[in-house]
Amino acid sequence: MQQVNLHKQRLITVAIAALGLIFLFLPWIKNSAQGFQTSSNMGYVIWGGIICAIAFAAAIATSLLIGNKMQAFDKQGKLIAIIAFAAALLFTIIFLITASGTENQMTNLGYAVQVNKSAGIGAWLCLILEIGGLVFVSGILNKLMQQNTMAGRPASNTPPPPPPPKS
Repeated sequence: MQQVNLHKQRLITVAIAALGLIFLFLPWIKNSAQGFQTSSNMGYVIWGGIICAIAFAAAIATSLLIGNKMQAFDKQGKLIAIIAFAAALLFTIIFLITASGTENQMTNLGYAVQVNKSAGIGAWLCLILEIGGLVFVSGILNKLMQQNTMAGRPASNTPPPPPPPKS
């Protein structure tokens, strides 16, 4: 296997953004009529998913093209990656708010059918992934991990004093 010449932070950012692109192929909108699912729309065909795809592509491009790839993000690269994940998160939240609980009534040949539109699993998974990406890139996750490891350690790493000499 070939060695990847990317810093761990950049590699995880690429993996998160690539997984987000994969989640665009899951249903983002579910249409159901009288309890039966009639159709669904994938994330890559709706406006929220297209904007998320652009944001994920920006996060990947930032990781692979800006700065020294062997080091963690510099200030500019980190800011661009944070903005990319935040924009994807914002548009996913807007999509989830607008897609929730939308109901239409359709009539055909004298029959009235209630059609409900709701958010699909792809939108919810993308939301979780974007929050995770934002927390990881911003460094909040590292700070939380350091606090948890420092809580279990003693205050100093000095060895215990030697036993008293026998007389």
